[in-house]
Amino acid sequence: MDFEFHDTPKLAKLRNEVRAWLDLNIPMDFEISDNPHDVLPGSTKYEFIREARRKLGAKGWLASTWPKEYGGGGLSVDEAAVVDSEVAQRPWSRFGVGDFFVSSLGFFGPQLLMMGTEEQKKRFGTPLLRGEIIAWQGYSEPDCGSDAASVKTTAIRDGDDYVVNGSKIWLGSQYDNADYIFVVAVTDPKAPRRRNIGLFLVPVGLPGISKVRVPMMRNCHTGGWHIFFENVRVPVEYLIGGHENATNGWRAISAGSSGTMPPQINLGFTVRDHNQEFVLAYCRETKHDGQPLSQDSDVREALVEVEIQLELNRLFAMRQNWLAMTGKRLVGYEAAQTHLHRKDVTAIEQSDAYNDILGPAALMKEPEWALFEGNIEYQHFIPVAHAAAGTTAEVDSMLMARWACRIGD
Repeated sequence: MDFEFHDTPKLAKLRNEVRAWLDLNIPMDFEISDNPHDVLPGSTKYEFIREARRKLGAKGWLASTWPKEYGGGGLSVDEAAVVDSEVAQRPWSRFGVGDFFVSSLGFFGPQLLMMGTEEQKKRFGTPLLRGEIIAWQGYSEPDCGSDAASVKTTAIRDGDDYVVNGSKIWLGSQYDNADYIFVVAVTDPKAPRRRNIGLFLVPVGLPGISKVRVPMMRNCHTGGWHIFFENVRVPVEYLIGGHENATNGWRAISAGSSGTMPPQINLGFTVRDHNQEFVLAYCRETKHDGQPLSQDSDVREALVEVEIQLELNRLFAMRQNWLAMTGKRLVGYEAAQTHLHRKDVTAIEQSDAYNDILGPAALMKEPEWALFEGNIEYQHFIPVAHAAAGTTAEVDSMLMARWACRIGD
Protein backbone atom coordinates (compact mmCIF):
# COMPACT_ATOMS: atom_id res chain seq x y z
CA MET A 1 0.00 0.00 0.00
CA ASP A 2 1.14 3.53 -0.73
CA PHE A 3 -0.49 6.07 1.54
CA GLU A 4 2.08 8.79 0.89
CA PHE A 5 0.84 11.96 -0.78
CA HIS A 6 2.46 12.86 -4.08
CA ASP A 7 2.18 16.28 -5.70
CA THR A 8 0.39 16.25 -9.04
CA PRO A 9 0.25 19.32 -11.31
CA LYS A 10 -3.12 20.12 -9.72
CA LEU A 11 -1.72 19.82 -6.18
CA ALA A 12 1.39 21.81 -7.10
CA LYS A 13 -0.85 24.61 -8.33
CA LEU A 14 -2.83 24.49 -5.08
CA ARG A 15 0.40 24.57 -3.06
CA ASN A 16 1.52 27.73 -4.88
CA GLU A 17 -1.88 29.33 -4.29
CA VAL A 18 -1.85 28.46 -0.59
CA ARG A 19 1.71 29.69 -0.17
CA ALA A 20 0.94 32.98 -1.91
CA TRP A 21 -2.13 33.51 0.28
CA LEU A 22 -0.15 32.76 3.43
CA ASP A 23 2.64 35.11 2.37
CA LEU A 24 0.06 37.86 2.09
CA ASN A 25 -1.86 37.08 5.28
CA ILE A 26 0.55 35.23 7.60
CA PRO A 27 4.09 36.18 6.54
CA MET A 28 7.04 33.95 7.38
CA ASP A 29 8.82 36.82 9.13
CA PHE A 30 6.04 37.22 11.70
CA GLU A 31 7.92 36.68 14.97
CA ILE A 32 6.40 35.10 18.05
CA SER A 33 7.93 33.85 21.28
CA ASP A 34 6.77 31.35 23.91
CA ASN A 35 6.50 34.11 26.51
CA PRO A 36 2.78 34.09 27.40
CA HIS A 37 2.85 37.79 28.21
CA ASP A 38 3.85 38.35 24.59
CA VAL A 39 0.57 36.92 23.31
CA LEU A 40 -2.04 37.68 25.96
CA PRO A 41 -5.54 38.70 24.81
CA GLY A 42 -5.46 42.30 23.74
CA SER A 43 -1.82 42.18 22.67
CA THR A 44 -0.93 42.84 19.05
CA LYS A 45 0.40 39.33 18.51
CA TYR A 46 -2.59 37.61 20.09
CA GLU A 47 -5.03 39.61 18.01
CA PHE A 48 -2.94 38.96 14.89
CA ILE A 49 -3.07 35.22 15.49
CA ARG A 50 -6.78 35.20 16.23
CA GLU A 51 -7.51 37.22 13.09
CA ALA A 52 -5.26 34.92 11.05
CA ARG A 53 -7.23 31.99 12.41
CA ARG A 54 -10.49 33.61 11.33
CA LYS A 55 -9.05 34.18 7.86
CA LEU A 56 -8.03 30.53 7.62
CA GLY A 57 -11.51 29.55 8.78
CA ALA A 58 -13.16 31.75 6.17
CA LYS A 59 -11.13 29.91 3.52
CA GLY A 60 -12.23 26.57 4.98
CA TRP A 61 -8.64 25.77 5.90
CA LEU A 62 -9.07 25.31 9.65
CA ALA A 63 -11.00 22.11 8.93
CA SER A 64 -10.08 21.54 5.33
CA THR A 65 -11.69 18.11 4.81
CA TRP A 66 -14.85 18.82 6.79
CA PRO A 67 -18.19 19.43 5.04
CA LYS A 68 -18.53 22.79 3.32
CA GLU A 69 -22.10 23.24 4.49
CA TYR A 70 -20.87 23.51 8.08
CA GLY A 71 -17.86 25.75 7.47
CA GLY A 72 -15.21 23.24 6.44
CA GLY A 73 -13.21 23.25 3.24
CA GLY A 74 -14.66 20.13 1.64
CA LEU A 75 -11.22 19.27 0.27
CA SER A 76 -9.90 15.85 -0.63
CA VAL A 77 -7.30 14.24 1.62
CA ASP A 78 -4.38 15.09 -0.65
CA GLU A 79 -5.56 18.70 -1.02
CA ALA A 80 -5.92 18.99 2.75
CA ALA A 81 -2.40 17.62 3.20
CA VAL A 82 -1.07 20.40 0.98
CA VAL A 83 -2.91 23.10 2.94
CA ASP A 84 -1.91 21.72 6.35
CA SER A 85 1.74 21.29 5.41
CA GLU A 86 1.98 24.87 4.16
CA VAL A 87 0.23 26.32 7.23
CA ALA A 88 2.60 24.33 9.45
CA GLN A 89 5.59 26.15 7.95
CA ARG A 90 4.48 29.44 9.47
CA PRO A 91 6.21 30.50 12.73
CA TRP A 92 2.91 31.07 14.59
CA SER A 93 1.86 27.44 14.00
CA ARG A 94 4.14 26.36 16.85
CA PHE A 95 1.19 27.36 19.03
CA GLY A 96 -1.03 25.11 16.93
CA VAL A 97 -3.95 26.28 14.83
CA GLY A 98 -6.25 24.42 17.20
CA ASP A 99 -4.18 24.18 20.37
CA PHE A 100 -3.65 27.94 20.60
CA PHE A 101 -7.36 28.06 21.31
CA VAL A 102 -7.44 24.76 23.18
CA SER A 103 -8.63 22.10 20.80
CA SER A 104 -12.02 23.53 19.89
CA LEU A 105 -11.78 21.59 16.64
CA GLY A 106 -10.18 18.41 17.90
CA PHE A 107 -12.52 17.67 20.80
CA PHE A 108 -15.84 19.36 20.24
CA GLY A 109 -16.09 19.61 16.46
CA PRO A 110 -16.21 15.86 15.69
CA GLN A 111 -18.74 15.19 18.46
CA LEU A 112 -20.97 17.98 17.19
CA LEU A 113 -20.88 16.80 13.58
CA MET A 114 -21.50 13.23 14.63
CA MET A 115 -24.36 13.76 17.11
CA GLY A 116 -25.64 17.29 16.73
CA THR A 117 -28.94 18.28 15.19
CA GLU A 118 -28.89 20.08 11.85
CA GLU A 119 -29.69 23.34 13.64
CA GLN A 120 -26.80 22.82 16.10
CA LYS A 121 -24.33 21.96 13.35
CA LYS A 122 -25.08 25.22 11.59
CA ARG A 123 -25.47 27.36 14.69
CA PHE A 124 -22.32 26.17 16.45
CA GLY A 125 -20.37 24.16 13.88
CA THR A 126 -20.04 26.86 11.23
CA PRO A 127 -18.60 29.59 13.51
CA LEU A 128 -16.40 26.96 15.17
CA LEU A 129 -14.87 25.79 11.90
CA ARG A 130 -14.47 29.39 10.78
CA GLY A 131 -12.48 30.26 13.88
CA GLU A 132 -15.10 32.64 15.21
CA ILE A 133 -15.83 30.89 18.52
CA ILE A 134 -13.71 28.98 21.02
CA ALA A 135 -14.85 25.96 23.02
CA TRP A 136 -12.85 24.55 25.93
CA GLN A 137 -12.82 20.79 26.41
CA GLY A 138 -14.48 19.74 29.69
CA TYR A 139 -13.84 16.02 30.18
CA SER A 140 -11.44 15.71 33.11
CA GLU A 141 -12.44 16.15 36.75
CA PRO A 142 -10.38 16.10 39.96
CA ASP A 143 -11.13 12.36 40.34
CA CYS A 144 -11.59 11.42 36.69
CA GLY A 145 -9.26 11.62 33.72
CA SER A 146 -8.93 9.20 30.84
CA ASP A 147 -11.97 7.17 31.90
CA ALA A 148 -14.70 9.57 30.80
CA ALA A 149 -17.35 7.07 31.94
CA SER A 150 -16.40 7.88 35.54
CA VAL A 151 -17.40 11.54 35.45
CA LYS A 152 -19.26 12.78 38.52
CA THR A 153 -20.61 16.05 37.11
CA THR A 154 -24.37 15.73 36.70
CA ALA A 155 -26.87 17.36 34.39
CA ILE A 156 -30.39 16.57 35.60
CA ARG A 157 -33.36 17.47 33.45
CA ASP A 158 -35.81 20.04 34.81
CA GLY A 159 -38.37 20.86 32.13
CA ASP A 160 -36.49 22.06 29.06
CA ASP A 161 -33.37 22.84 31.10
CA TYR A 162 -30.62 20.64 32.54
CA VAL A 163 -29.28 21.64 35.94
CA VAL A 164 -25.50 21.08 35.97
CA ASN A 165 -23.50 20.53 39.18
CA GLY A 166 -19.88 19.49 39.49
CA SER A 167 -16.49 20.64 38.25
CA LYS A 168 -14.01 20.21 35.42
CA ILE A 169 -10.26 20.66 35.62
CA TRP A 170 -7.26 21.24 33.33
CA LEU A 171 -9.29 23.42 30.97
CA GLY A 172 -7.86 25.94 28.57
CA SER A 173 -4.44 27.49 28.85
CA GLN A 174 -3.03 30.84 29.90
CA TYR A 175 -5.82 32.41 27.87
CA ASP A 176 -9.17 33.22 29.42
CA ASN A 177 -10.88 33.29 26.04
CA ALA A 178 -13.57 30.59 25.87
CA ASP A 179 -17.05 31.23 24.53
CA TYR A 180 -18.29 27.76 25.47
CA ILE A 181 -17.27 24.77 27.58
CA PHE A 182 -17.81 21.32 26.10
CA VAL A 183 -19.11 19.39 29.12
CA VAL A 184 -19.46 15.62 29.57
CA ALA A 185 -22.03 14.97 32.31
CA VAL A 186 -24.17 12.21 33.81
CA THR A 187 -27.77 12.83 32.78
CA ASP A 188 -29.28 9.70 34.34
CA PRO A 189 -27.58 8.63 37.60
CA LYS A 190 -29.64 5.40 37.68
CA ALA A 191 -28.69 4.23 34.19
CA PRO A 192 -25.83 1.77 33.53
CA ARG A 193 -22.31 3.13 33.20
CA ARG A 194 -21.60 4.47 29.68
CA ARG A 195 -25.33 4.58 28.99
CA ASN A 196 -25.90 7.61 31.19
CA ILE A 197 -23.84 10.39 29.61
CA GLY A 198 -24.81 13.53 27.72
CA LEU A 199 -22.68 16.08 25.89
CA PHE A 200 -23.33 19.80 26.38
CA LEU A 201 -21.99 23.00 24.89
CA VAL A 202 -22.30 25.32 27.88
CA PRO A 203 -22.02 29.11 27.38
CA VAL A 204 -19.40 30.45 29.79
CA GLY A 205 -21.58 33.36 30.88
CA LEU A 206 -24.39 31.32 32.45
CA PRO A 207 -25.08 32.05 36.15
CA GLY A 208 -23.45 29.58 38.55
CA ILE A 209 -20.18 29.09 36.63
CA SER A 210 -16.95 30.09 38.37
CA LYS A 211 -13.29 29.33 37.73
CA VAL A 212 -9.87 29.43 39.35
CA ARG A 213 -6.48 29.08 37.74
CA VAL A 214 -4.52 25.90 38.40
CA PRO A 215 -0.85 25.13 37.64
CA MET A 216 -0.24 22.87 34.66
CA MET A 217 3.07 21.49 33.47
CA ARG A 218 1.91 21.60 29.87
CA ASN A 219 1.14 25.32 30.15
CA CYS A 220 4.15 25.82 32.34
CA HIS A 221 4.01 29.61 32.33
CA THR A 222 0.56 30.32 33.71
CA GLY A 223 -1.43 27.08 33.85
CA GLY A 224 -5.06 26.33 33.04
CA TRP A 225 -8.44 26.49 34.74
CA HIS A 226 -10.61 24.63 37.23
CA ILE A 227 -14.27 25.28 36.38
CA PHE A 228 -17.12 24.91 38.89
CA PHE A 229 -20.80 24.46 38.07
CA GLU A 230 -23.31 25.23 40.82
CA ASN A 231 -26.94 24.74 39.79
CA VAL A 232 -26.21 26.00 36.29
CA ARG A 233 -29.36 25.89 34.19
CA VAL A 234 -28.48 24.84 30.64
CA PRO A 235 -31.30 25.00 28.06
CA VAL A 236 -31.87 21.89 25.92
CA GLU A 237 -30.64 23.77 22.84
CA TYR A 238 -27.10 23.24 24.23
CA LEU A 239 -27.50 19.46 24.69
CA ILE A 240 -25.85 17.89 21.66
CA GLY A 241 -28.48 15.94 19.79
CA GLY A 242 -31.39 17.11 21.96
CA HIS A 243 -33.39 15.22 24.60
CA GLU A 244 -33.36 11.96 22.63
CA ASN A 245 -29.56 11.85 22.89
CA ALA A 246 -29.36 12.78 26.56
CA THR A 247 -27.78 9.41 27.43
CA ASN A 248 -26.02 8.64 24.12
CA GLY A 249 -22.85 10.69 24.66
CA TRP A 250 -20.62 7.65 25.06
CA ARG A 251 -21.17 6.75 21.42
CA ALA A 252 -19.40 9.90 20.25
CA ILE A 253 -16.73 9.75 22.99
CA SER A 254 -15.76 6.17 22.12
CA ALA A 255 -15.76 6.93 18.39
CA GLY A 256 -13.20 9.66 19.03
CA SER A 257 -11.00 7.32 21.07
CA SER A 258 -11.03 4.56 18.46
CA GLY A 259 -10.62 6.78 15.42
CA THR A 260 -13.93 5.61 13.95
CA MET A 261 -15.42 9.04 13.38
CA PRO A 262 -16.73 9.67 9.85
CA PRO A 263 -13.60 9.88 7.66
CA GLN A 264 -13.98 13.47 6.53
CA ILE A 265 -13.88 14.68 10.15
CA ASN A 266 -11.28 12.21 11.39
CA LEU A 267 -8.18 13.41 9.60
CA GLY A 268 -4.98 14.72 11.09
CA PHE A 269 -1.67 15.22 9.37
CA THR A 270 1.73 14.91 11.00
CA VAL A 271 4.03 17.53 9.53
CA ARG A 272 7.67 18.32 10.08
CA ASP A 273 8.63 18.82 13.73
CA HIS A 274 9.83 22.39 14.33
CA ASN A 275 12.22 21.46 17.13
CA GLN A 276 13.85 18.72 15.06
CA GLU A 277 14.33 21.16 12.18
CA PHE A 278 15.97 23.62 14.57
CA VAL A 279 18.30 21.05 16.14
CA LEU A 280 19.33 19.71 12.72
CA ALA A 281 20.22 23.23 11.56
CA TYR A 282 21.96 24.00 14.87
CA CYS A 283 24.13 20.89 14.59
CA ARG A 284 25.14 21.74 11.03
CA GLU A 285 26.14 25.27 11.99
CA THR A 286 27.66 24.78 15.46
CA LYS A 287 31.23 23.51 15.72
CA HIS A 288 32.92 21.50 18.47
CA ASP A 289 36.66 20.82 18.33
CA GLY A 290 36.78 22.40 14.89
CA GLN A 291 34.03 20.37 13.20
CA PRO A 292 30.24 20.69 13.00
CA LEU A 293 28.30 18.80 15.63
CA SER A 294 26.52 17.01 12.79
CA GLN A 295 29.78 15.22 11.97
CA ASP A 296 30.04 13.66 15.43
CA SER A 297 29.00 10.00 15.20
CA ASP A 298 27.09 10.02 18.50
CA VAL A 299 25.19 13.16 17.54
CA ARG A 300 24.34 11.72 14.14
CA GLU A 301 23.08 8.50 15.67
CA ALA A 302 20.86 10.37 18.14
CA LEU A 303 19.42 12.61 15.43
CA VAL A 304 18.74 9.64 13.17
CA GLU A 305 16.86 7.81 15.95
CA VAL A 306 14.65 10.86 16.57
CA GLU A 307 14.06 11.21 12.84
CA ILE A 308 12.99 7.57 12.61
CA GLN A 309 10.47 7.93 15.43
CA LEU A 310 9.06 11.17 13.99
CA GLU A 311 8.67 9.49 10.61
CA LEU A 312 6.90 6.54 12.22
CA ASN A 313 4.48 8.99 13.83
CA ARG A 314 3.77 10.53 10.46
CA LEU A 315 3.28 7.17 8.78
CA PHE A 316 0.92 5.94 11.50
CA ALA A 317 -1.24 9.03 10.98
CA MET A 318 -1.06 8.74 7.19
CA ARG A 319 -2.06 5.09 7.31
CA GLN A 320 -5.07 5.89 9.46
CA ASN A 321 -6.17 8.60 7.03
CA TRP A 322 -5.61 6.37 4.01
CA LEU A 323 -7.67 3.54 5.53
CA ALA A 324 -10.53 5.88 6.35
CA MET A 325 -10.67 7.75 3.05
CA THR A 326 -10.30 4.70 0.80
CA GLY A 327 -13.11 2.87 2.54
CA LYS A 328 -10.81 0.27 4.06
CA ARG A 329 -11.88 -1.24 7.34
CA LEU A 330 -10.25 0.25 10.42
CA VAL A 331 -9.78 -2.38 13.11
CA GLY A 332 -10.14 0.32 15.75
CA TYR A 333 -6.74 0.28 17.42
CA GLU A 334 -5.08 2.64 14.93
CA ALA A 335 -5.80 5.92 16.75
CA ALA A 336 -4.65 4.52 20.11
CA GLN A 337 -1.52 3.09 18.50
CA THR A 338 -0.64 6.44 16.92
CA HIS A 339 -1.29 8.29 20.19
CA LEU A 340 0.70 5.82 22.28
CA HIS A 341 3.73 5.82 20.01
CA ARG A 342 3.82 9.60 19.78
CA LYS A 343 3.89 10.27 23.50
CA ASP A 344 5.31 7.10 25.01
CA VAL A 345 8.16 6.58 22.54
CA THR A 346 8.87 9.60 20.37
CA ALA A 347 8.48 12.36 22.96
CA ILE A 348 10.78 10.60 25.42
CA GLU A 349 13.48 9.74 22.86
CA GLN A 350 13.36 13.25 21.42
CA SER A 351 13.78 14.88 24.82
CA ASP A 352 16.63 12.56 25.82
CA ALA A 353 18.43 13.04 22.49
CA TYR A 354 18.31 16.83 22.69
CA ASN A 355 19.61 16.69 26.24
CA ASP A 356 22.58 14.61 25.13
CA ILE A 357 23.33 16.71 22.06
CA LEU A 358 22.84 20.21 23.43
CA GLY A 359 23.89 19.73 27.03
CA PRO A 360 22.92 22.39 29.62
CA ALA A 361 21.69 24.73 26.88
CA ALA A 362 18.74 22.38 26.34
CA LEU A 363 17.46 23.27 29.82
CA MET A 364 17.74 27.05 29.52
CA LYS A 365 14.73 29.32 29.11
CA GLU A 366 16.43 32.64 29.87
CA PRO A 367 16.48 34.79 26.69
CA GLU A 368 20.27 35.10 26.57
CA TRP A 369 20.79 31.33 26.78
CA ALA A 370 17.60 29.73 25.47
CA LEU A 371 17.69 27.81 22.21
CA PHE A 372 14.91 28.28 19.69
CA GLU A 373 13.16 30.85 21.88
CA GLY A 374 12.82 28.39 24.76
CA ASN A 375 11.19 25.61 22.75
CA ILE A 376 13.98 23.14 23.47
CA GLU A 377 13.61 23.72 27.21
CA TYR A 378 9.85 23.24 26.84
CA GLN A 379 10.48 19.97 24.99
CA HIS A 380 11.43 18.41 28.33
CA PHE A 381 7.98 19.07 29.77
CA ILE A 382 6.21 17.21 26.97
CA PRO A 383 6.91 13.53 27.90
CA VAL A 384 5.73 14.12 31.48
CA ALA A 385 2.96 16.62 30.82
CA HIS A 386 1.47 14.62 27.96
CA ALA A 387 1.75 11.23 29.65
CA ALA A 388 -1.88 11.45 30.77
CA ALA A 389 -3.13 13.95 28.19
CA GLY A 390 -6.09 12.64 26.23
CA THR A 391 -5.59 9.11 27.45
CA THR A 392 -2.90 7.40 29.51
CA ALA A 393 -0.56 4.80 28.07
CA GLU A 394 -2.51 2.14 29.96
CA VAL A 395 -5.81 3.22 28.39
CA ASP A 396 -4.28 3.35 24.91
CA SER A 397 -2.87 -0.15 25.42
CA MET A 398 -6.25 -1.39 26.64
CA LEU A 399 -8.03 0.10 23.63
CA MET A 400 -5.56 -1.56 21.29
CA ALA A 401 -6.01 -4.92 23.00
CA ARG A 402 -9.80 -4.70 23.03
CA TRP A 403 -10.11 -3.76 19.40
CA ALA A 404 -7.53 -6.29 18.27
CA CYS A 405 -9.44 -9.01 20.13
CA ARG A 406 -12.84 -7.65 19.01
CA ILE A 407 -14.00 -7.21 22.60
CA GLY A 408 -15.43 -3.70 22.08
CA ASP A 409 -16.16 -1.43 25.05
